Amino acid sequence: MGVWKSIRSFLHMLSLPKPDYEVYCRDKRLERYEQYGGCVRYLGLHAMAHRILIPLMSLDMRLTGRKITVLQDDRRPTEKPVIFCPTHIGGVDIEMSFLAVHTPCWIALGNPREVYRSLDGMLMQMNGWIPLDVHEKQDRAAAKAQMKELLKKGGDLLLFPEGTQNISPNALVGHLYAGAVELAITCGAEIVPIAICRDGDEYFFAVGENISYNHYTYEERFRLTDELRDHMATLKWRMMEYLPVLQRNGIPESAYDDFVKKAITMNTEYTLTVDDIRAEAFHPKGITEPGEGYAFMEKLMPEREKAFLFNKRL
Repeated sequence: MGVWKSIRSFLHMLSLPKPDYEVYCRDKRLERYEQYGGCVRYLGLHAMAHRILIPLMSLDMRLTGRKITVLQDDRRPTEKPVIFCPTHIGGVDIEMSFLAVHTPCWIALGNPREVYRSLDGMLMQMNGWIPLDVHEKQDRAAAKAQMKELLKKGGDLLLFPEGTQNISPNALVGHLYAGAVELAITCGAEIVPIAICRDGDEYFFAVGENISYNHYTYEERFRLTDELRDHMATLKWRMMEYLPVLQRNGIPESAYDDFVKKAITMNTEYTLTVDDIRAEAFHPKGITEPGEGYAFMEKLMPEREKAFLFNKRL
């Protein structure tokens, strides 16, 4: 009965225009949450599906000319649930993270959008996923309840703590949401930090040591989140030692624009924009980003009396 109900719901969703089907899927999630709470089921079947999908993803990687290189993997065996926390660089970093981790784990996916009725979405549901609209408070609460239930049942989770792709031209790791550390503290899980770099179609990974949060309290989550960011940034620095050295005069002027375009469109049909990414990123209070600090310059009208404001020595 439940299977046929799910099929009818899926077919109805396919008949809806965008963005109606996004609202429909979110409402169905909230309906299940109100009825069953943070329920996750069939962990064994999802783990089996993950093991089947891994060789298929490896084949797709080869057919599309992509390459993955794991430069270090310092994970320790553990009986505790694990939250894998990679840096978020866009492209196909979800699929590549699955291949690098090679351990059955569910994916927490913010703002799924078109994935709802795509092959990628169907495969992620087979693998085990927890979708959420990050701007909807109730949906975030429902997703967090599912993540807690998953970890308490011994399942592992792949979670990008930056919340969105890092398209900064200079920040190794964006500011992190505290959710991953909060889950680790409350569910007795360990966090494995992961750094990712991409050079065209080649992905490089550095997998760090497990971080245990025994004896820490919920109130320490923000400080511990800053430390997690430091761990992830350190992994990126170490990884750079293995990557080719670039000469500044060999980098085209369009390099950053090309990187951003590829990060948000590669192998997807998403309508994700740069404004979406900036809105979904975590902005800590009291920290001003360079773009915000110099935003006034875009409003300046060039006049002789205001020339001193453009002085680069300021």
